[in-house]
Amino acid sequence: MNILTDKLPTKIRINEKIYDINYDFRTVIDILIALEDNELTNYEKAYIMVKKLYKEDIQDDEFSVACDKAILFIDCNGSFKSKNNSSQRVYSFKKDGGYIFSGINSTHHIDLEKENNLHWWKFMSLFMDMNPDCMFGEITYYRTRKNEGKLTKEEKEQYKKIKDIIDLEDVKVHQESEERKRFFEEFYKN
Repeated sequence: MNILTDKLPTKIRINEKIYDINYDFRTVIDILIALEDNELTNYEKAYIMVKKLYKEDIQDDEFSVACDKAILFIDCNGSFKSKNNSSQRVYSFKKDGGYIFSGINSTHHIDLEKENNLHWWKFMSLFMDMNPDCMFGEITYYRTRKNEGKLTKEEKEQYKKIKDIIDLEDVKVHQESEERKRFFEEFYKN
């Protein structure tokens, strides 16, 4: 799929049925925030994902496929691969929401509040192309350097001052497609 030449998906086929989906970026961010929530069980996370993404109820015998297709959609069909080889996160839509909002605004001159039905894949294109000099870029820089154990002496001093902004809760989030697939394979065993 090429975002420049193909229409972005607004429906998902499960077996022989085509389901309309809630493709707006806000819906997917709500799903991702639920996936970060350690207080939810794997079943609750999967249920929230399916319930929020699909506009119609999914039949029990289609739930597994609906989850797989939802993950594929959320991962933009694998269009965006993380440059971060570490399994540690460098951002959180929950904690960094304000910085992401302002980063997209300052980089692309788009006020997300005024955007109605901004497709998740369009949002991700904007998100992945944010200026590294914005505050969100600085935050992810420090997190990446810290995760890699490569903070310089000066960066360590600065990190101590902004630790509350930089540190993320220790949450197991399945960033890449393969990790998400393993998450749901484990979910289906239970």
